[in-house]
Amino acid sequence: AYFHRVTPNFFLNNYHSKHLWWDQSLDNETRTHIEGNFNYQKTDTRLRVAIDEIQNYTYFGMSYELDAQKNRTGLTGGVYQESGNINVLTAQLMQNFRLGPLNWENVVTYQNSSNKEVLPLPSINIFSNLFLKFKIARVLDVELGGCATYFTKYDAPDYLPQIAQFAIQENPDCRIELGGYPFIDVYANFRLKRARFFIAMSHINAGSGSK
Repeated sequence: AYFHRVTPNFFLNNYHSKHLWWDQSLDNETRTHIEGNFNYQKTDTRLRVAIDEIQNYTYFGMSYELDAQKNRTGLTGGVYQESGNINVLTAQLMQNFRLGPLNWENVVTYQNSSNKEVLPLPSINIFSNLFLKFKIARVLDVELGGCATYFTKYDAPDYLPQIAQFAIQENPDCRIELGGYPFIDVYANFRLKRARFFIAMSHINAGSGSK
């Protein structure tokens, strides 16, 4: 468990540029965190449960309008605070399997935010990694496999190019929903003594239904 009381840094309070400009006095952000971890080595099972309470949550926000051609107009952004308490519940299960050279690693995470307007989170995150691990000529370590990532749909933060940060979309009509689709990668990892090299292809299922 921990308790943090954080003073917003200078650039969160004061920022001057050609496109964005703000001067404000933000309150301290407080975070209370309680977490429990449970391990069962016989089956290589791990369970993590955590509860967070955040007050004066500080975040980047942005807004814009879309014209008839779907172009952004009137783009603005800044730093905002949510004065009310935000509670986040996290439950994460990690389960690994191994049969000879075959390895299967899995992580399933459940998250729930009490205020999805300012702290949106996907309810379910799933990561699965299946690979073969073996040696060639007793000196070259090889991993051949693929991994998949999936998360349920949620209103993801948008990109605010003026400050190179992701920001919460303050305009509900322009929010971007992501998720509900797997992302699959394949890879080959090699290690020869102290040298490591790899080959990977990301999102091999692109174009087969994702948006």
